[in-house]
Amino acid sequence: MRNYLFSKTTLRCITLTILIAAHNPAWAQSEETTAKVTSEAEAHMNLYYDLFSDRNMQALPEQVFTIPWMTFGNNGMNVYTSRDEALVSWQGSLISLLQRGWDHSEYTVENVCVLNEGAAIVSGYNTRYAEDGSEMSVGGVVYFLARDDSGWRITGYTGVERGKLVTC
Repeated sequence: MRNYLFSKTTLRCITLTILIAAHNPAWAQSEETTAKVTSEAEAHMNLYYDLFSDRNMQALPEQVFTIPWMTFGNNGMNVYTSRDEALVSWQGSLISLLQRGWDHSEYTVENVCVLNEGAAIVSGYNTRYAEDGSEMSVGGVVYFLARDDSGWRITGYTGVERGKLVTC
């Protein structure tokens, strides 16, 4: 894992570039395309949370994430450049959750910003449940998705304040 620290100005420039590209009329898509991508992105998020809750970490690099993939946080960006590195991260998260009595997680999609037919930003929140069914935590998460030859993949994500949505 590599940790990169970007200045606020650099991050704003990256964000502005994405937003301008997303609103480029040459990339305008129909309502049908937007609905299709939204549905596929939501289904992919369900797949991820189902596999993770089933403790199937081996499936994540095969079916859910790109390698490399990234996380964006207060201390910058972490890049996981290999399958093994990613598995260590996911397994570490799983072990930590299990030690605290975790049973499963669910993701609630609040918004899908369809950038084009091959890219979307999914905003929502995850709810972690304990073995007794009680809520352990609720936190906002934004996922960056892209489509490749094998389907939709999560390229990265960041934790956010619940209710903070990326809109188009």
